[in-house]
Amino acid sequence: MAHEPDELVARRGLLGQQLAAYRSAAGLTQGQLAQAVNLDRTTISHIEKGRTRADKRFWRIADERCKASGDLLAGFAALEVAKQNYDLQNRETELSEARAKAERLAEVISPSLIVPTLPEVATPWETTDVIRRLYRSDVGSETLEQLHMVTEDLCCEYAWRDGDELKADANHWLQYISGLLTGSCTLKEHRELLVISGWLVLLIGCIEYDLGRKRQAGLSRAAAFRIGQETGHGEIMAWSFEMSAWFALTQGDLAAVADFSEAGSKAAPNTSVVVQLAAQSAKAAARMGQPEAVRRILDNGYRLLGQHEHPSRPENHFIIDPQKWDFYAMDCYRIVGEDARAAEHAHEVLRISRRPDGTDKSPMRATEARLTLAMTAMRQGDLDSAADWTRQALSASRKSADQLVMVAAEVQQETKRLFPKDPATHAITEPIAQALAELRWTN
Repeated sequence: MAHEPDELVARRGLLGQQLAAYRSAAGLTQGQLAQAVNLDRTTISHIEKGRTRADKRFWRIADERCKASGDLLAGFAALEVAKQNYDLQNRETELSEARAKAERLAEVISPSLIVPTLPEVATPWETTDVIRRLYRSDVGSETLEQLHMVTEDLCCEYAWRDGDELKADANHWLQYISGLLTGSCTLKEHRELLVISGWLVLLIGCIEYDLGRKRQAGLSRAAAFRIGQETGHGEIMAWSFEMSAWFALTQGDLAAVADFSEAGSKAAPNTSVVVQLAAQSAKAAARMGQPEAVRRILDNGYRLLGQHEHPSRPENHFIIDPQKWDFYAMDCYRIVGEDARAAEHAHEVLRISRRPDGTDKSPMRATEARLTLAMTAMRQGDLDSAADWTRQALSASRKSADQLVMVAAEVQQETKRLFPKDPATHAITEPIAQALAELRWTN
């Protein structure tokens, strides 16, 4: 945290103490609050001690969960006003000092040493040379085009490539772009480099979450959101909200999914990400036992999908196309118990995920499809088929940790509910229990 005046430090500490008091009164632990706001317990501890700042979303959720009746939000608003006043005063002081320094320099330094100037009578080539120096760039359109192509390739490899290897490549290109940003580039090129960086950071965040590295994934998501804000790129902002919705869904904060989906849809209403956001909302509604809401959201999502042209590279993780819609619908219908429709979509997911040699080009989606077929077979009393689908699902090497934990645990719970004393179910529940234990141990 940057240096702050004593008054702001004291205000932040008091707000943190107020949070701790309301949290305790509501019967919540720091860990429970951390899960609700998608942070870790250590961060909550730092916020309560005034060591760490938190944004408006945090205080809104904390106020609701701690039953503070608006007191925490009001305290945050007052703190923000005080901080803005301090920043304004600080900027005015800095500006005054900068002007004074510029005036002193102007007395001893010739302007020609600072900015290229035209002679009083300039020849055409002299004018051109000055303009060229003002707009000098070490980037160029060819470099930007190459970076766009590489970034799209990496996003297309997300579905199947080893997570650590893909992240290493994405980081390599991110470092390369960072070097370009420190050199000479035009304002347009600077923005374009930041936009490309935003997509790479989103990709890295998704990989980190797949690998079970929640804190790193959250930091990457926040960094991508800031890049979206600074560049005015609504789609990057919307995908950062989609990541928040995904995090909330897989961590059981179902009520928050709709809020994130709504915010993402507002950030980029005319892009295909709104379809993905609708899918996340439908998944949450299914798990909250709202079948009518599921059908309404899925119908609306499918309508939105029809408003977009078929993409040239549908395998790009940040592009939504009709093939991916089967995957979203499959999850929802499985949860609400419409087994025939869930199985139909699952078989379609497996079909479009299969390469000519029989291997999976989208192993994470194929894994969930197989678990869906395990669930539907088990509900029909076919435990042998359910066990076979389960073994196939858990054999995939490319996994999304929290997503797999969520779906596999749902299959396990349903099996125990329907066949609480049948030893034949051990062929389903024991491999799942082992896989979940390995994931939790690894991550």
